[in-house]
Amino acid sequence: MNFQNLTALEDNMAATGNNGEYNLQKFSLPVNGESLKLNGMLTTPKGRSKYYYAVEHPKQRIVLHFTAGHIRSDLNALTRNEYHVSVPFVIGRNGVIYQLFLSKFWSGHIGKGIGNTNTGNAQDKVTIGIELSNYGFLTEKNGNLETYYSRQKDDQGNIGPADIYCSLAEQSAFQKIPVLFRQQSYYASYTPAQYDSLIILLRYLTAQYKIPREFLPESTRYQTSDEVLSFKGIVSHINYRPDGKWDIGPGFDWQKVIQGVQASQYTAVFANAATATRGMDDFENFRASLHSEEQMEGLLPEPEDAAQEDQPYEN
Repeated sequence: MNFQNLTALEDNMAATGNNGEYNLQKFSLPVNGESLKLNGMLTTPKGRSKYYYAVEHPKQRIVLHFTAGHIRSDLNALTRNEYHVSVPFVIGRNGVIYQLFLSKFWSGHIGKGIGNTNTGNAQDKVTIGIELSNYGFLTEKNGNLETYYSRQKDDQGNIGPADIYCSLAEQSAFQKIPVLFRQQSYYASYTPAQYDSLIILLRYLTAQYKIPREFLPESTRYQTSDEVLSFKGIVSHINYRPDGKWDIGPGFDWQKVIQGVQASQYTAVFANAATATRGMDDFENFRASLHSEEQMEGLLPEPEDAAQEDQPYEN
């Protein structure tokens, strides 16, 4: 999908729940010990359930992901019926935070990674996943950048159509990194509103679960190693998966996030508010009906059977 179309798609999701596919309820949660609010929307699909486990485990880390898609496909994939691969939070390009289930609960999001294989999903249980809506790496062809979904072969070997994200002239849409990462140099850009919302969400979660506001050193930030299993703080999917997963990737501004999360105080730039089609600009119209995660619990779809929480899954 061309990045120029993403704004209208995200506006529709925030305003209508993708034309009624999702129930949306605004929340505003205090960040413990700060004069800061985490604003967003509890997002529950109609007619789909069992994509998370309503079981609590102590939290040790927060794992950052990108979705490799757009907000409509992102939410659809993460609320698949009776398919427990999901995360509690998805952040749209406009900064809207969509909460799919309570942060104290869990779902599969790491997959066949370090410390997770044949362990009853141990790392999923002790981590909180956050997905940023972003296409990830892009491939250059004929002056355009194409997504992962471009020109893919079907089961019969037929090559599909090109999926052009942007042209090389649309420099705000992408970043080109100076050194190849996993043989790729072009990555879709994150937005200032996404960074703002992510910083507030990380401050909220670290305070809520007493997770240190620590990050892996730059020298190991893009490496997969057993170090992640003893680390307490904020990591990314790459730290668990040596191949198959790219998130959150080198197109991500770690320094901006580290500074915002570790600052003694943080002031929201975009008000971190879901304000329908006006994006994040109209702060005064934000009216939340939910003021704690406990208030959300009775509004969630049915969870997966807790007796199944050690079962493996494909991701």
